[in-house]
Amino acid sequence: MTNNRYIGVMSGTSIDAIDIVLMEIFYDHSFAFLGGESFKFEKKLRKDILEISRNGFGISNADLKVIDQKLAHTYGESINDFISKLEINKNDIVAVGLHGQTILHQPNAINPMSLQIGDGQIVSDITGLTVIDDFRSADIKAGGQGAPLAPIFHSHFFRSTEENRAVINIGGISNISILKVNGNYSGYDIGPGNILLDSWFQKYKKGDYDSKGSWGKQGSVNDVLLKNFRQDSYFKKSFPKSTGTDYFNLRWIENNLQKTGKMIKPVDVQATLVELSALIITEAINNDHSIKGVALCGGGMKNDFLVSRIKSKYQGPIFTSNQWGLEPQWIEAAGFAYLAYLRMMEKRLDLSQITGSKNKVMLGIIHLPSQ
Repeated sequence: MTNNRYIGVMSGTSIDAIDIVLMEIFYDHSFAFLGGESFKFEKKLRKDILEISRNGFGISNADLKVIDQKLAHTYGESINDFISKLEINKNDIVAVGLHGQTILHQPNAINPMSLQIGDGQIVSDITGLTVIDDFRSADIKAGGQGAPLAPIFHSHFFRSTEENRAVINIGGISNISILKVNGNYSGYDIGPGNILLDSWFQKYKKGDYDSKGSWGKQGSVNDVLLKNFRQDSYFKKSFPKSTGTDYFNLRWIENNLQKTGKMIKPVDVQATLVELSALIITEAINNDHSIKGVALCGGGMKNDFLVSRIKSKYQGPIFTSNQWGLEPQWIEAAGFAYLAYLRMMEKRLDLSQITGSKNKVMLGIIHLPSQ
């Protein structure tokens, strides 16, 4: 039996798939990626999650519980399939780090909270493994935003003793991790990455996302609409800051469109949304002139047009994370394997430069199999 193998499970704000990885994680900041698989959501479940997380549909507590349990069963069955495919000995797995599916993120509310569904106890019972979930609540209780958590594992996997680096994760929401040569790290949610592009594409086209950004590339940026987008108060906030798809969604686009008082072609709206994401990402990088190396990861890497717009606005070299040792597709899931490792090691983290929490926190709730 080994004592350093962890499974990480991630389904991001785009709700496109469940990514599962197996990692070996060592005390000396080294790691080994042992395999990864993606599992598609069942269509009805995905539709239900999209409606409650993105479109602001009301839902009863009873209906939410049903979706929570269905998702937990999907997670558990996917983990078991993953273990079978990779022929993993369950006795070698220390724990599973399960992010869950974010459906509400309101760290600045009167009663701050961040809600991820996918009951960890059910997943533990289905898999027979120790499962760690609810990684955000402890930080919020300590006065933090509860997000982003990416800088924690980016620092472990990608920091350098030779140059200051930045990692940009382009998910539904984009975030930046700034990794200093002295071991310090910071980061925050930049704002929308894929979420607005996907939402608008789904409204006007058949499909889940604009493959390679080919539709957006056909449009022209509308300067009035871009200005409206840019005036949103979130972009003016100083960090620490975080956001979610319950804020940046189709309703947000339509509200800003209405303010223009103009009829704008859907393809031009898509091009303008690409420009918005590219602008806020490059501005986040340029805010720290000490950064010498930049790597991109996340689902937004598949949008060639978006990546080209980012590269056109940033003067330095931009890599993909595989040049630093890990494929972009697996980074977020690998990150939750690492967070599970930290929780099992009972590590308390100072996240004051990321989430703004006031005290050191130990992230995650441990679930043991009932039998």
